[in-house]
Amino acid sequence: MTLVSIIITCFNSQKTIERTVKSALSQDWNKKEIIIVDDFSTDLSYEILKRISLNEDKITLFRNEYNKGYPASLNKAIRASKGEFIAIFDDDDDNLNNRISLQVEKILKFEKKYNKPLVICYSNRDIFKPGSVKCDDIALAIGRHPPEPYGEEVVKFIFGLPINPLKTWGMFGSCTLMIRKEIFNKVGFFDESFRRTAEWDFAVRSAFEGAYFIAVNKSLIKMYKTSGSDKSGKIPLMYSLKLREKYKDYLQGIGFYNASKFIARSNFYYNKKKKIIGLFFRIIALLISPKLIFDTLKRKILQILKLLK
Repeated sequence: MTLVSIIITCFNSQKTIERTVKSALSQDWNKKEIIIVDDFSTDLSYEILKRISLNEDKITLFRNEYNKGYPASLNKAIRASKGEFIAIFDDDDDNLNNRISLQVEKILKFEKKYNKPLVICYSNRDIFKPGSVKCDDIALAIGRHPPEPYGEEVVKFIFGLPINPLKTWGMFGSCTLMIRKEIFNKVGFFDESFRRTAEWDFAVRSAFEGAYFIAVNKSLIKMYKTSGSDKSGKIPLMYSLKLREKYKDYLQGIGFYNASKFIARSNFYYNKKKKIIGLFFRIIALLISPKLIFDTLKRKILQILKLLK
């Protein structure tokens, strides 16, 4: 049985961290290690983690000397890990006890079928709004069934360009992520300058390397939405624009840099339930990119033809 390293980063999660760690310990995949990095919590999180890990030899606990952010904590845990596979668990989620076994199985079957390509694996997840005890939504993962997206088309999807509607598109979600550790040697670690959207940046770099994006088509995680300083205000938009700035040369090369920035604004306001503002920015993106209009119409036609089959 292959060793799997479960990675957990924690920051001020005293109400939820014990649930997350217990869901890692209860995984039915016996050969596992659990690497936890406390990102200089100011509540009781670290004390809780010390208590839990005291008699658990599968747990290795670290604490940052100051708050370094999510991607830096992930990188620290990944570098300390010994497993062949890396699985990320969020500090406020509950993971089904067969999550690891199902994701390992999914990756191995895909690798065997396609002669071991670079694979990024996710899963669906149940979403719980703050205070809710019932699932409010299901986030369907990218590549949850064939045909799975791969390569540059995933880059275009992330930046808002029209894509092939016949592929299986959906959510990413670092809290559902599993990959082989060796992929970090090829793609690089998470960019620590991105306190938000570091996962998208990693997906872009992986896609440029030809990665396939697949998922277990089941909800393996109960995701409980929580607030945080890195999620408030326009911070998500700031990092979404920063991502486009990082790949400015690529986006300019395909004539989509300015339109992509307006799409980032559109997505931000749509997510904030401000649909009129979101539509305003989407229209601007279309007006400054005639190719976007053509590709959008082409995609709609393909979708209609798919429905008529």
